[in-house]
Amino acid sequence: MTARVILLVCMGAAAAGVIGCAPTIVSMDAGVYQHGTLYAAAGKDLDSVYAATLQATDKLQLQILDKAKDVFGARIKAKSADGELVVVKMQPAEEKRTEYEIHIGAFGNEDRSRRLFTEITNALGAMKGK
Repeated sequence: MTARVILLVCMGAAAAGVIGCAPTIVSMDAGVYQHGTLYAAAGKDLDSVYAATLQATDKLQLQILDKAKDVFGARIKAKSADGELVVVKMQPAEEKRTEYEIHIGAFGNEDRSRRLFTEITNALGAMKGK
């Protein structure tokens, strides 16, 4: 009986860690890596973040597989030279604010996600007045 209770508690704790929600981003131009995905927010509109993401993928020499954008959001899928899938999803939030997610590989790659995030942030910083 005790072993069963311990097993259920451990399984519940593991499930809570795996199924957790996306983190809340507290400041602009910040990113948080959790469960294989980097969650970020930028103090720019969707068009600017989309353009900056295309610039960043070009600078990192990623091959664009698919891209789509409308007023409700945008998505860019790319592939690295070693075959890792790169997916960036963007969604407009409040006025002149965009939330986006970066996921690289099957289980996530924090180093590469942060590198892409840095390149997107740098491209956004180079854009004046948008």
